[in-house]
Amino acid sequence: MMVLTYRFKKEKLENGRYAVRPRILVVLKGKNSSIEIPALIDSGCDTTVIPEGIAKATGIDMEGEKGKLFAFRESSEVISSKANFTFLGKLPRDSVNVDHIPVLITLSKKRVEEEGEIVLGVEGVFDIFDITFKKSQNKIILKKSSKVKGHFS
Repeated sequence: MMVLTYRFKKEKLENGRYAVRPRILVVLKGKNSSIEIPALIDSGCDTTVIPEGIAKATGIDMEGEKGKLFAFRESSEVISSKANFTFLGKLPRDSVNVDHIPVLITLSKKRVEEEGEIVLGVEGVFDIFDITFKKSQNKIILKKSSKVKGHFS
């Protein structure tokens, strides 16, 4: 059974305090290029979210249906698409490739390039992995769901 283990990442907040977050290293693959980037695992986010700048740089299809994403106290214009990810293991042979994960690409506001992060949402990620958060042990465990067949390479 395929199991990937990660550690929570300690991050400095704007107020000078620190928080630990479930952020894991993934490779996002598009038509033009791939990028190795930390992504936040968020069980409260329905769909994986990718900022426009990252989508354009890697060549992810941006011809999908337009819509709105509502998050805490704000909303963003988005485009529906699909993306290919590699969830990185300790060794290259342990890495897991998952193709066609549904994503929402957040469009930059007012033609200003905004910094953003990749947020791994429930649809397509939690469907494939059973995810366990063990904060007291500083571990995030992704285990291939026994109900999923053939998504891995």
